[in-house]
Amino acid sequence: MHNKNELVKILSKDKNKNVNMINFVNTYPINCIKKVGESVLVRGKSDEYWVYISSSSNIELSKLVNELNDEDKYFAVIEDWMLPIVTQGKDLEWKLSCMKYIFPQNIQVPRNKSKIVELSIKDAEYIYDNYDYKKYTSKEYITERLQKDISLGIIEADRLVGWIMIHDDGAIGMLNILPAYRKKGYGYELITAMVKEVRQQGKIPFLHIEEDNIKSTSLALKVGFEKDRRVHWFKLR
Repeated sequence: MHNKNELVKILSKDKNKNVNMINFVNTYPINCIKKVGESVLVRGKSDEYWVYISSSSNIELSKLVNELNDEDKYFAVIEDWMLPIVTQGKDLEWKLSCMKYIFPQNIQVPRNKSKIVELSIKDAEYIYDNYDYKKYTSKEYITERLQKDISLGIIEADRLVGWIMIHDDGAIGMLNILPAYRKKGYGYELITAMVKEVRQQGKIPFLHIEEDNIKSTSLALKVGFEKDRRVHWFKLR
């Protein structure tokens, strides 16, 4: 299969499960598409060459994994049951595991009380320097995200004190509030504002949270997000 439209049609049979992959395929160049039965593997380039896999079959997944080569190092949104098959006989350089949350269509989003502003590439260096998860990203990635998708912030006393962005797979993320400005409800305001923006684009609002991040999990549930499934990003050695 080499047709993006055909691929998206297949993935859209389960949009919640495949929303990351659908958004990535629609946004970035894809240089490899492989299909076995109802399972699909794609490789595409954003900040790195990422491998995405959609499957519900151990047998089909094993066949797809056999198609991988030594250059396939970065894997995105791999489900729990897939991990032992994809990583068999391989060592991991790093792994980031998160719970995926999806915002239901039937929930209304409240009006924002804070003034929300759109960000630009001039904010990239500042965001990177003040981001808690910089080891998982780069200033170049942040710049690219500011260029390609909506990014929102809150200004207080002429200073950017909080922000939220969209990842390369369409996930709401990179929410960060400077320590001195926390406990003011800014995280809630930014997430709800971004949910509205994503909905206006006709897309599914979703996000990922590490399971030991109790504060972010509580915030997502308060906004109205619902737990979907655990997923993993990792790099092979």
